[in-house]
Amino acid sequence: MGSSSISKHWEAELAALKGNNAKLTAALLESTANVKQWKQQLAAYQEEAERLHKRVTELECVSGQTTAIKTQKTELNKTIEELELALKYKEEELERLKAEVESTNVFHSQKDSLTQKLQDTESRNQALEAHLSELEQRLESTQMEREAFQKSLCSLLQLLDTKIFELTELRDSLAKLIETS
Repeated sequence: MGSSSISKHWEAELAALKGNNAKLTAALLESTANVKQWKQQLAAYQEEAERLHKRVTELECVSGQTTAIKTQKTELNKTIEELELALKYKEEELERLKAEVESTNVFHSQKDSLTQKLQDTESRNQALEAHLSELEQRLESTQMEREAFQKSLCSLLQLLDTKIFELTELRDSLAKLIETS
């Protein structure tokens, strides 16, 4: 082989190598682009997987919440029933209290009437007590007058007894005089 043919051979080899290199570079670039694309897809898939995982968690929460909501709904219905019963009881109590208030009003009017009667009676009692006190004073005064009158009568009786005794002695003396003369 001559140097020119070696040179050509090397040139052909070099050109082939350059071609191969260009192909390899293109393939490498394509692979790099593919890897980039795959990485992007992988990231997108990971994001989607994460999103779906979150959604599953949310749905599980919602499912749990649904159960919790059902429980809460049952508890609320129970509470509502209890409140309705309490309300019914309170309404009955209110009616009973209204009746009590009405009877209390009647009682108050009766009480007012009785209070007025009591005041009237107390006024009459005071007037009667004053009258009784006056009568007691008059009675006491009358008794004192009576006692004084009795004393006067006793004194008069004693005086009369003395006079009667003296008159009897005088009569007896006169009778003796008449007999002796």
